[in-house]
Amino acid sequence: MTRTSAIIGLAALVVAGTAQAEPRSYDAAKADQFLGALAEDTVPEDPETRVLYARHAAYDAAIFGQSAVLTYAQIRDQALDPASQHYIGFNRFAHDRDLAGPGYVPFKSPNADTLYSNAYLDLSAGPVLLTLPPTQGRYYTVNFLDLYGNATNISARTHGMAGGRFLIATTDWGGAVPKGVTVFRVTQPYMWILMRIEAENAEAVPAVRALQDRFVLEPTASAPTGREFPAAATLDDPAGFLKVLDWVVENAGVRNEELGHIHALRGIGVGGPLSVDKALADSAVREGVIAGFADAKAVIMRNLSQNGTRIDGWREPSDTGRYGFNYNYRASVNTLGTGANVRLENFAFTTFEDADGARLDGAQHDYVIRLTTPPPADFFWSLTVYDARTQELVPNQARKYLVGNNTKGLVIARDGSVTLNLARQASGPNAVALPDGPFYLVLRAQGPRREMLDQSWRPVPVRKARAK
Repeated sequence: MTRTSAIIGLAALVVAGTAQAEPRSYDAAKADQFLGALAEDTVPEDPETRVLYARHAAYDAAIFGQSAVLTYAQIRDQALDPASQHYIGFNRFAHDRDLAGPGYVPFKSPNADTLYSNAYLDLSAGPVLLTLPPTQGRYYTVNFLDLYGNATNISARTHGMAGGRFLIATTDWGGAVPKGVTVFRVTQPYMWILMRIEAENAEAVPAVRALQDRFVLEPTASAPTGREFPAAATLDDPAGFLKVLDWVVENAGVRNEELGHIHALRGIGVGGPLSVDKALADSAVREGVIAGFADAKAVIMRNLSQNGTRIDGWREPSDTGRYGFNYNYRASVNTLGTGANVRLENFAFTTFEDADGARLDGAQHDYVIRLTTPPPADFFWSLTVYDARTQELVPNQARKYLVGNNTKGLVIARDGSVTLNLARQASGPNAVALPDGPFYLVLRAQGPRREMLDQSWRPVPVRKARAK
């Protein structure tokens, strides 16, 4: 073989390898005499090896299940516990009547320019009918999230502002559809609705409250199926976490393509006949599970600032709300804040650092951002400050937590640029207050335009204004 032919052959292999980027799959049921396993997989008899086995399985369970366990905790508190001050039950809206502020309870990193409404759906007995009113040009999104954080929307972007009636049903429901009603399929029988309606300022709030009341949920079945629900848990409670994940897998389900992934967790009590308590009664398994959860927590927490592609210090969202099999990304996004929407609906840039790569810290500096043009959005845009220690909005005397195109008196320069000032003592329409310590910023565009989606518009780096 000549050197030239060898190079051509190598190039062909590279091209062929690139063309087959995804692994090949097959349907074993179509093969002759292909038999699935009847026995459980091997759990090592040697205690030292069993610790290692359980550690790896627990790490996978924690990464895979983090978003589901976080969302389940909200359901447990708000839909299942009548003693909770946040209780609303299933299949009905609870409307937040005021814009989010410091100490907002339902989830972290909230918007502060929309009124929120929450609902938790139990579709195990049948669909729920959702009625939407005309919104008279006001932006809204009824954001459906399954327990894993996968998002779909009935919104101004997807269905317009004229209103309508939608039957919310699981993919396996096959009943009759009433006339004039559109079926909207969701993945799981347990869903979270996070509805947002634009409230451009405090004066708009009364009108938005009246609009909230016209969004109505009506169950079509007499009552949801009664089931036992486990206690909520966190990564710091491995046994409780695994029990919640086992419940989610059994009652809410996983995608067909994920069955193999879940099968590997049966030895620690998830998705199989072995209970979590029985699995953890083995001291070697318990030791491995505790270590695996510690590993997972360390990875998740260190990934929090790694939300998307890094551009000039900002993280551009890669695929919030549509995670596929990207479990690391899903776990970190939902730990930072549950309820993330798809970027076609809400394009959110996040940054924890300034132009020099230093951590943003209101105790050390004021900052400035000069955008050459306002963020291109069909509906509205805003820049919000969050305290990095609490993941909440920053208390300040003016009760102003963001700046955006709905800000009264926003100053846009003659050249079309917008300069945003970030300071402990913030003043002026283009300014927003900082905490006395580390913080992060989220720049959101509701209904991002093509320039944002194709990256021809990007935010500029955050620069220090002056040393304190």
